[in-house]
Amino acid sequence: MPGAPKGLPRVAVVDDDVRLLETWREILAPSFEVSAFHDATAALQAFERGPVDVALLDVQLPGASGLDLLAHLRRLQPRAQAIMITGNATVEMAVEALHGGAFDFLCKPIENPDQIIRRVTSAAERARGGEPTAAPDKGGGDGRPGIVGVSEAMERVRALIDHFANSASATLITGESGTGKELVARALHSGGARKNRPFIAVNCGAIAEALIDSELYGHERGAFTGAHARHTGLFDAADGGVLFLDEIGDMPPQTQVRLLRVLQEGEVRPVGATQSHTVDVRVVAATNVDLKRAMREGKFREDLYYRLSPLRIDLPALRDRLEDIPHIARRLLDRHGRRVGRTGVSFSEAAMAALTAYPWPGNVRELANAIEFALTLSKGDVIEAHHLPSYVPSRQETAGAAAGARAPSTGGRGVSLDVPYSEARAEVLREFDRAYLEELMQETGGNLSAAARRSGIDRSNLRRMLRQLGIAAGAGAD
Repeated sequence: MPGAPKGLPRVAVVDDDVRLLETWREILAPSFEVSAFHDATAALQAFERGPVDVALLDVQLPGASGLDLLAHLRRLQPRAQAIMITGNATVEMAVEALHGGAFDFLCKPIENPDQIIRRVTSAAERARGGEPTAAPDKGGGDGRPGIVGVSEAMERVRALIDHFANSASATLITGESGTGKELVARALHSGGARKNRPFIAVNCGAIAEALIDSELYGHERGAFTGAHARHTGLFDAADGGVLFLDEIGDMPPQTQVRLLRVLQEGEVRPVGATQSHTVDVRVVAATNVDLKRAMREGKFREDLYYRLSPLRIDLPALRDRLEDIPHIARRLLDRHGRRVGRTGVSFSEAAMAALTAYPWPGNVRELANAIEFALTLSKGDVIEAHHLPSYVPSRQETAGAAAGARAPSTGGRGVSLDVPYSEARAEVLREFDRAYLEELMQETGGNLSAAARRSGIDRSNLRRMLRQLGIAAGAGAD
């Protein structure tokens, strides 16, 4: 690999099938500098000798597994991207590879060379520090509407969406409020075989417990007082498509029992009916609740949890992918600007610095609110830092806070260099959250709804944060 042309990305293919290696060469050679290896030992020696941009690693290799080789490559060349390939793919294997740091996962036989070239190209762009093409807000050829970000965490989310889109299995999406769980659900739908069938979304926490069975399964005329006509339930409305059950952690216990039966049998029985009927629905559920904790507390059924989560996508909080903020902020500004007839507006350097320095406890939803506020307040073509909401500190305030954190004081200590960066950063963010939320609750008299409105943090997420930090909402909370 030394001496490879600078203009062509360097791709290494490791596969124990010599004939398949030639196929890989034929597909990739016009666009990449290709090196081929039929065993892990030869590949590892090459990785030690010179750089590679993308490595295509067969999972089943003589002498070592592709996952072992992935671990070595990550250690030797952290910027290199790996794509795993196998003829015996399972969801579990894909998830293990992606969580192990793989950029993507391909299945044999090779049926779509153009798609493979696109995916290798994306991996090479990331390895060389380029910006992978972001999906458009709506539609888009990659089936991932609105999924924006260049961080490694979001690359893995996109890869999981690609692998799970054509599955009929139930899928659980977890993440804090405002992280974009419904966007991921819609991407699973639009990128899969059911894209031309219905996508039905329902918030399980927004339906009265007495009505939720009727909403989900329908009811017959006369089933209860006020049932003057037959009502089609959401499962029937989503037949052939996807039913998105948002805030599944807020579902009442008795409804959990009936939902479990529907998932097990694939049949629904409307309220007041004597017969069940079959539906073909893919269930995608989402929650910001820690369901394993809810199971331990007896608030969520363990058997339902495992029925809902054969496939799972965990969305990172925005504070854990700050490098994505500029991309998301520009996308949101463009969207809001088009809606109000103000195109071509941009952020000043100081405004963007303030946006990227703030930890966004309300995640993307809070960021969207802040940008809409700033766009409304500004009059020109540039959003300045002072146009942002007051809770977003300016660059000068951020620098002052950082200096204060570094400087030792008689009553405390600065940032400790005795712990890893990630731990020190997490501690600083926790202290920021605590100071901000304590001040917020004091100024709003402990009223949770008022605090949520003022901060732009979703009410349920705000309550969770207060509970985690041990901050009382106060007597005025509702």
